[in-house]
Amino acid sequence: MPKNIFKNKISRRNFIKYSSLTAGGLAVAGMGSGFAQSKQAGSIEFWSQPYGDVVAWQQLMSELQSEFTDETSIKVQGEAINWDGAFTTWLLVSQGGAHPDIADMFWLYSHAGIGGGQYGPMPITQYKDQYWPDLNERFFEGSLQDVHYQNEFYGIPWRGDIRPLMYRTDHLQEAGFDRAPDTWEEITEYAKALTKRDGAGNVERWGFAFGSSTPLQALMPYYWQAGGEFMSSDGTTATLDNDAMRETLTWMRDLVWTHQVVSPDFMETSYDPDNDFITGKLAINGSVSGDVGRNYQREYPELDGLWDFEIPPMGSHNRASYSGAGYWGLLHGTERIEESLEWMSFLSRDENMLRLVEVSGHVSPNKNVMQSDFWTDQPWKLKLTETLEHAHTSQHPSPAWGKLAVGEPGGVLYDLFFDAVVKQEDMDAVIQRAQARMQEELDKV
Repeated sequence: MPKNIFKNKISRRNFIKYSSLTAGGLAVAGMGSGFAQSKQAGSIEFWSQPYGDVVAWQQLMSELQSEFTDETSIKVQGEAINWDGAFTTWLLVSQGGAHPDIADMFWLYSHAGIGGGQYGPMPITQYKDQYWPDLNERFFEGSLQDVHYQNEFYGIPWRGDIRPLMYRTDHLQEAGFDRAPDTWEEITEYAKALTKRDGAGNVERWGFAFGSSTPLQALMPYYWQAGGEFMSSDGTTATLDNDAMRETLTWMRDLVWTHQVVSPDFMETSYDPDNDFITGKLAINGSVSGDVGRNYQREYPELDGLWDFEIPPMGSHNRASYSGAGYWGLLHGTERIEESLEWMSFLSRDENMLRLVEVSGHVSPNKNVMQSDFWTDQPWKLKLTETLEHAHTSQHPSPAWGKLAVGEPGGVLYDLFFDAVVKQEDMDAVIQRAQARMQEELDKV
């Protein structure tokens, strides 16, 4: 167990700095509407962020709470936590602030580390076999990474953020390909064939983009695919200076400058691969949010049949997809453990988890839910399920991760990526510098 995670409690100011939360996310310091001032006698208190259509979400949660009370006679007092204030809320809870009995949470590793075994997320390992004896059979292995920390079990993952590869079927067919690329080597081959230039050499269509989210979220899965990890499992040692990082950055740099199939502006804030994909100026996007499929069907029906998903490519060591998750968990200090566990068990029934994702639109970490009609009626949905088999948690076991991964100049990993790929500085020097800077930050925690 890393002594520096649990020995010293992190200040609110430093965690905000580490987590690089936006000003908008911190603007609701007054706790906003939805926070309970006092608990109703005989009830358990449950906090959750809203998802999908807010009205439909609130209605579903009310229905579930009513059904649970009818079945068990346990009352649930639900409170909505606005996303604008969610980061601040869980930061304060993890430092001993007001808390519910059970909640819909995220960033387990950071919040458990900050709480130091006294506040915030509460391990429930001793109850796992009693309430979820078939946990490993029902849930994707990758999603369970997000609810286990320091060999303890904290709750049930219920929503996922998974990142498949997305490609324009029309562009691939035009270039003579009848399937998506499956390896790094094929990505290079395809991207070279798919990049189009006019007579003057100006790019009309890029063959490949690393991803739609922040550049660092695009870097992560490729480094994992090469067999790398950003830090040791206890969060105390930086692990950047290795062959996997050199291989990853070299491949990405070559796509930009040697093969010239990726826009050199890919780290600029103005760069928009989603728009390029929609307008036909990009053939393959290497990592996109799973909810893009629903958005495309709703907003761009003219593109029906012209795009599809594929599982992440095979790197030199494995396949890996960036994965985020939300989970239900108990909080230290609750006096209604059994009742809260009953509520969590009720929510985690297959039929209820299906109802939740039908409203939220998120993929489910539950295998049975992903085999339902809702998630199997179209080919791209089936690819999301396959991608879940290759999920790699985006959490990292150090509260310093947010600072390390800040998506702007000055961030350790941002500078590593920018200096090695965009500026094409000496690879060894860049990696060694990043290794030293990252270790320095980990040592401060």
